Amino acid sequence: MSIEELEHTADLRFRVGAPTLPELFAEATRALMLVMYGETSGPVTEARRVAVTAGDREALLRDYLSEVLWLAETGNLVFSAAELAVAEKPEPSVEGTLRGTPFDPARHAGGAGVKGISYCDLAIVEADEGLSLEVVFDV
Repeated sequence: MSIEELEHTADLRFRVGAPTLPELFAEATRALMLVMYGETSGPVTEARRVAVTAGDREALLRDYLSEVLWLAETGNLVFSAAELAVAEKPEPSVEGTLRGTPFDPARHAGGAGVKGISYCDLAIVEADEGLSLEVVFDV
């Protein structure tokens, strides 16, 4: 699994790779948390359920990451793990559990404020090692 920051003129753009779709969504979660908080370590004491459906894989990813962003901000949480099931039929959906720790300014203040997840250039593609995506975080 991999996360690579790419050049972008105003926001933060990342390429994420993983062998399976659930792992790709989990790795995208990790990328979002790294952008927001810099450090995601800490004792895992909190869990939040997540369930999202959408019209296609890219919309599902965007809506899922938007839900993760909302849960992190409203719950004052930093997620370090995502246990997810992703289905593509009958309609694209993701559900599972996000695990993490309460936000601690002493540990988690190294990131950037994320305003949203962009549809711009959002793509999930088949790669030799599994799947890859590019996502832009609006900061």
